[in-house]
Amino acid sequence: MLVDTSLAGTVLLGIPILGVYGVLPGVAGGVIATVIGVAATIRGVENVRDWWRLSTTDSVPLRESVATDGLVRVHGTVRPPRSDDTLVSPIRGEECVAYEYNIYHQVQGTGDPTIDAGIEYSPFIVSDETAEIYVNPTEENLSLEHETETVIGEELLEQVDEARLDLEPSTNTDSSLFKNRIELVEGTLSVGQKVSIVGEARTAPEKGAGGADGVMTPAEGHLIVANDEPESAALRTGARGLFLLVLGLGLDIFGIGALVANAGSLVEMLQLAGRV
Repeated sequence: MLVDTSLAGTVLLGIPILGVYGVLPGVAGGVIATVIGVAATIRGVENVRDWWRLSTTDSVPLRESVATDGLVRVHGTVRPPRSDDTLVSPIRGEECVAYEYNIYHQVQGTGDPTIDAGIEYSPFIVSDETAEIYVNPTEENLSLEHETETVIGEELLEQVDEARLDLEPSTNTDSSLFKNRIELVEGTLSVGQKVSIVGEARTAPEKGAGGADGVMTPAEGHLIVANDEPESAALRTGARGLFLLVLGLGLDIFGIGALVANAGSLVEMLQLAGRV
């Protein structure tokens, strides 16, 4: 019996191959968009919750926060647990306990403009006239105000400490990348800086915690560490949360729509194949 080779090349188990190839990218795109959308939505909800906590939580002295059951907002001055437990920010060279930075160039069209980005943090002590509290944040707890500076490409390595960044060696600075305008963005929690913290405080153990009177960690309640005024931090956090919510919901709608449309076509092809 002769087999039509052109038909064999386009049909697999009764399902048109070209039809399958046309549907699968849509299904994959729907899955990816939905997953990203869900993640953005969750993060947006968390930011809106942080905005509410920053806006409504009462401010108390550090000594009183240790005796308070529940969320409090405290203010104080930052210092490291030990004098040598400090970081140095890579762009402005500030002595700090946390920093976040982003270096990117202006691009036309599509493409990732990021040259380098990073975040680093360590435990610190916050103190006022009443007490000291040991704070152990995570990346998600930091809400840092950022400063931006624009430089011409060849000025980049004059402004930053290349040894602390994941940059290409200086010999590559003749590339077109380093001839464009570059944005240097950095936020730091500097030693001696005033900080605002929302969280739950508890009495410090007898040993450890840098000799502080209390401790604040994410395990004791959702922790928010901001290096500017609570009102500004709340506004910044709320705006970020709203943006992520809108983005996440939009991606969810698009992704689910793509899944429904393409999955329906795939089911129809499978049903058709079952009748062959």
